[in-house]
Amino acid sequence: MVGKRSVFEEAMKRASNYAWDKQWSKAIVEYKRALAEFPDDLTALVSLGMAYLESRQLEEALSAYQKASQLTPNDPLAWERVADVQERLGRLDGAAETYVAMANIYVERKEIGKAIETWLRATRLTPDHLVAHLSLAEAYAKQGKARAAAGEHLALARILQRRGQTGKAIQQCRLALERDPRNAQAHATLEALRAGKKVEKVKPTPIPAAIEIGEATEIEEEIEEKEKGSPVDTGRQKALMELAEILFEEHPVEEAVADVTAFVEGRRAREAAPKLTQGQIDTILGQAIDSQTRGAIDKAIANYSRLIKAGVDQPAIHFSLGLLFQEKMQLDEAIRELSLTTRHPEYGLASHFALGECYRAQGKIEDALEHFIEVLKIIDLQTVQRYQADDLIQLYDSLAESYRVKGDRDKAITFLDSLVDFLSGKGWQDKVMEARRRLDSVAEEGATRSLAEILEVPGSEEVLASMAMSQEYIKRNMLLTAIEEIYRAIEMAPTYLPLHLRLAEVFVRQERHEEAIAKYMAVTEVYHMRGDDRQAIGVYKQVLKMSPMDVNVRARMIDLLVNRGDIDQALEQYMSLADDYYQLAQIDEALEKFNEALHLASRASNERTWKVQILHKIGDINMQRVDWRRATAAYEAIKALSPDDEQVRMHLFDLYQKQGQIHKALAELRELVRYYEAKGQPQKTLSILKDAVQLRPQEMSLRALLARVYAQQGMKGEAIAELDALGEMQLEAGLRDEAVQTVQQIIALEPPNVEAYRQLLDHIRR
Repeated sequence: MVGKRSVFEEAMKRASNYAWDKQWSKAIVEYKRALAEFPDDLTALVSLGMAYLESRQLEEALSAYQKASQLTPNDPLAWERVADVQERLGRLDGAAETYVAMANIYVERKEIGKAIETWLRATRLTPDHLVAHLSLAEAYAKQGKARAAAGEHLALARILQRRGQTGKAIQQCRLALERDPRNAQAHATLEALRAGKKVEKVKPTPIPAAIEIGEATEIEEEIEEKEKGSPVDTGRQKALMELAEILFEEHPVEEAVADVTAFVEGRRAREAAPKLTQGQIDTILGQAIDSQTRGAIDKAIANYSRLIKAGVDQPAIHFSLGLLFQEKMQLDEAIRELSLTTRHPEYGLASHFALGECYRAQGKIEDALEHFIEVLKIIDLQTVQRYQADDLIQLYDSLAESYRVKGDRDKAITFLDSLVDFLSGKGWQDKVMEARRRLDSVAEEGATRSLAEILEVPGSEEVLASMAMSQEYIKRNMLLTAIEEIYRAIEMAPTYLPLHLRLAEVFVRQERHEEAIAKYMAVTEVYHMRGDDRQAIGVYKQVLKMSPMDVNVRARMIDLLVNRGDIDQALEQYMSLADDYYQLAQIDEALEKFNEALHLASRASNERTWKVQILHKIGDINMQRVDWRRATAAYEAIKALSPDDEQVRMHLFDLYQKQGQIHKALAELRELVRYYEAKGQPQKTLSILKDAVQLRPQEMSLRALLARVYAQQGMKGEAIAELDALGEMQLEAGLRDEAVQTVQQIIALEPPNVEAYRQLLDHIRR
């Protein structure tokens, strides 16, 4: 059964507000209310899962995410959410299977890099997962990574030997040697298998001496003295500080790690991982920090990797290791580690930035754009008011979509370079706040602008300054000077559309309406070509303020609203458009638009309300055109949708009479009388009957019905008067039998002159 769209949207709005305030229990209630209306709404399901996750209700979160993944079986993100919760619940085997399913989706999309990353996640959770290792071996081989492929075959050999399948294990060793003939470990493993010996993993490198406890202070001071640079620099410093604090706090590292719920719930050192004592872990962590701060990248990588293999899954370690891999240009490994920290609040911004840099270095511009736009969105959301957040998110979603649709690689690269330059070096936070201040100062009333505009515009700082200056000129009514300033800015940034909108604004103040409208329309065309229909709709609204009867503009806006799925807004514009045609005496066009709106109303949030409103308009116009048949059809449709509409029943009563359908007319009236009687509203019953009698005084059936209602309500005098008039009409029409019955009804009411009525009855009978 179709749910109520208005109830759904109101519940989602309340849930969003509660989620923003981190009132998760209240958000859960509202998301459930929304899902009661539309159980398969993907956004509501995912949001409910997130709320459960934040409130530590992991089983419920898993259920919500699993249902969402069933609705979008080809969306890897949906499977990733499921795997994440399974992992937190400690269901590592289940999470591994989910990651394998997720990797298969990436394979179908030919996104092998992401598939490899996902198989690696599966093997970290379930080290003996045959399918994951085999898939990795094949993927590495196709990429020409012989050594990595050989490593996966050797992992398979160890697993198969433990399962007693020595023959298959030997076959995997041979495959490893085919990939990498000089692989010493493969040769050693093959010899061990042939000799019937147990195959062991390569022993870890010796643990270096621990750094002195006193060196912790020097590390912290060195980190604090470094100036903040890009978001990555900030994240690096944060990670080093966090690791230094963990190293020298009183609680053991294992306990500290176990407290980091986002990374450790459900994760424990695997049986196959090297066993390390607390002292060894402290030593390796200290050596890793020391190596990283001194620029010994290889040693730092080795030590962080050993910690991870030992089950120490700290986000600061993954982030630091990812940055080190990036410095070594081992980009796949860097992407693997950094992807694990994008959802961590401390490292999300820096991780997206570093991932953007990695993909940019690999030439994967689309992937780089995805992460850099996320960087800008995270930063920008911290600069706006809460009520602007939804608009800003839509702006960034539209920006990402526009780049995907256009596929303009050169423009995308220019945008990436501008963003990196803008956020690099110390003081980028101040640059962001200043940019936001300038954007807000030049934005039109009620409009929200994104920081992305600055990055897309060459010479943005000078352009914004010029915009601010022109705004000041307009306030002082120095319109010619304002135009000169705007044209100067347009020369610097001819594609920056807010400049053209500002010029149109000045034209309006000068009452150069035709030029203003022409400029506005040109801007909407460009917005539409860029795929930014939201902005185009806003400009159309500006035009309609100037020229509300411009049916062409309103028709274009309707098309955009329908394409965006803003059905209610589209219907509002349809109603205005049809009224415009009606005011222009173009009645056929008005009816055409009302009928188009009626067809669209089936997609509205409140279908019944919209259809009733539109049908009233259609019925009214057809009544004025004396098209009784079409008017009747419209009002009959309204009656089916809204039985309580007494105005419609009166219209139908009148229309049926006009068309000679007296029985239908009286039936309509009787239905309405019964309706009001059932509701205990006698005054309304009398009112409509008196109006009907006044409208058609010679209709005997109406007078009989009115007399009956008068009598039922104890109004004898009024009932007798109606019956008296009815009797005379019957006698004049020669209806003697009917007249006899009418007089008998009068006598039954015992009027003061009852004897005169008895004599009249005898006279009629004779």
